[in-house]
Amino acid sequence: MRRDHRPYWMHKAWEGFENAWARHFLTPHFDEIGVDPKIVLPWHVEVFGPNITAGERIHIVATAADPVRLTVWSPQTQAGKITLGSHVFLAPGTKLLAAGSIELGDDCLIANRVTITDCDWHSIHDRVDPQPAWKPVKLERNVWIGDGAYIGKGVTIGEHSVVGARSVVVKDVEPYTIVAGNPARVIRRIDPDEPMRARSDMFADPVGMDRFFDTAYRQSLKGNSTLGWLRSRLFPRRGD
Repeated sequence: MRRDHRPYWMHKAWEGFENAWARHFLTPHFDEIGVDPKIVLPWHVEVFGPNITAGERIHIVATAADPVRLTVWSPQTQAGKITLGSHVFLAPGTKLLAAGSIELGDDCLIANRVTITDCDWHSIHDRVDPQPAWKPVKLERNVWIGDGAYIGKGVTIGEHSVVGARSVVVKDVEPYTIVAGNPARVIRRIDPDEPMRARSDMFADPVGMDRFFDTAYRQSLKGNSTLGWLRSRLFPRRGD
């Protein structure tokens, strides 16, 4: 499909359905979640385990092929946790696997099929240990993790840093740094004196932002009709 054939009312109805589904079936699995979460296809988001919290206006996009999984798997004597800050974005296929502690700061961007884990889950000599060793993982404010990257146990990534696609990060990353590769190495430094914009800047005026996106949807869907949408679904033509 080359474009969205839905009429505007259908877009709004679908968005309302997703929000209602998320409120009823998904958000109760969080210990805490802030205002105005935006979750696309929330039935493909899995939240398992205790002590999973999220801040304001978290944005999660999931698909059937790439569900998002937030998992705390720890014994009763070891209370693991996942903490997501405000304005965090999780793309399809994100996996956060915590035995102890994973923390994402405000404004973090997590791209497709990223895995973040604080544990190897088996030791070299004891592969049935019910309490494998873990080390906390922390992403500071406004960290951007590229497609398919892996962040291993004990790693801290400093604020405003970037991890390149398919990278494997097993050591700390300093603030304002771009790393890439397997294992990840420093590619270059980011100038801390240059102005830095983050997702929280978008939400400085939430009413204005909502108005902007609503206007954009009205414009992009202008001229669409219910009959036209049905025709595109049942009798698609070249160019649809």
